[in-house]
Amino acid sequence: MAVYEKKYEWTVGIRVLHWLTFIAIVVLIFTGFYIADPFWFTHTPGTREAYDTFSMANVRFIHFISAYVFIFAIILRLYYAFFSRFDADWKEFMFRWLNVKEWIATLKNYLTFKPYGVEGLGSKYNPVQSLAYFAFILISIFQILTGIILYTMNDNSIRSVSGVQKILYPITQIMGGYPAIRITHHLLTWFFIIFILAHVYMVIAHDIGEKNGSLSSMFTGYKYEKK
Repeated sequence: MAVYEKKYEWTVGIRVLHWLTFIAIVVLIFTGFYIADPFWFTHTPGTREAYDTFSMANVRFIHFISAYVFIFAIILRLYYAFFSRFDADWKEFMFRWLNVKEWIATLKNYLTFKPYGVEGLGSKYNPVQSLAYFAFILISIFQILTGIILYTMNDNSIRSVSGVQKILYPITQIMGGYPAIRITHHLLTWFFIIFILAHVYMVIAHDIGEKNGSLSSMFTGYKYEKK
């Protein structure tokens, strides 16, 4: 009979950031699709007009607030990755995925839900997780930049906003102008949708295969490893 040892894996800070990021992404996806193509219309009571409801303005406001939360969470997570005493894991998600030998065991675990020693790899992340998180950070930074460009696009009368426009304008030029920025920002949203679905699947597969409490660890902070 296997004996499991309780291990403290995720600090309170990491767990809070995880759920903040998740909530922000979900709200950003929903509001972003609405801004791109409004799928409901709220009219003023007694009329067929929207002049007194400002539905688009309200959705945009929620989108922007969620974007600030997302930016804050990403910056703080990067700080943890490089400077935290317990959570400094930048080497894990930047280079772990380059270990080709471990990919076979990891993929077997995810595709069959059977244990193949994924926990025994002796690392915080397996290669698939490492590549996924590395891509997540890169895409998040790029999504933030394109979002800021769109956010400041029409507010060039404000001095600080105008300064941000000038700093980021080379990116706008390289990418082909504001229409291309908007399309890119919209398409990158699908990365986050796919990432969330894949992340949930991998956590469940990992939990079933290794029986290590991966699913509950982001609530409790603890995982279980075979002695």
